[in-house]
Amino acid sequence: MTTEHPIQMLADTHIIPMLLFLYGNGPSAKTEVYKAVGRSANMPAKIDRLREAGLVTVEVVGFSEIVGLTDVGGRIAGILADVDALMSSQ
Repeated sequence: MTTEHPIQMLADTHIIPMLLFLYGNGPSAKTEVYKAVGRSANMPAKIDRLREAGLVTVEVVGFSEIVGLTDVGGRIAGILADVDALMSSQ
């Protein structure tokens, strides 16, 4: 059995855009994340993967599920934002 290297998660569709969205917008309802990033049927599973990896938290507030970055998730998203800015300036 082979174990996926943790960084492989970033290669999955929508993962980096979700992290960047949360980095730029702060904790957001799942519906806001879906609207901004994509409405794939797999989005809830992707958020679950990020939660299991310790990159996001999911908290029920009223009728909404709020997704936020953990400290580690915020650090990773910050690095990704820096990479995005460098690549955008070329």
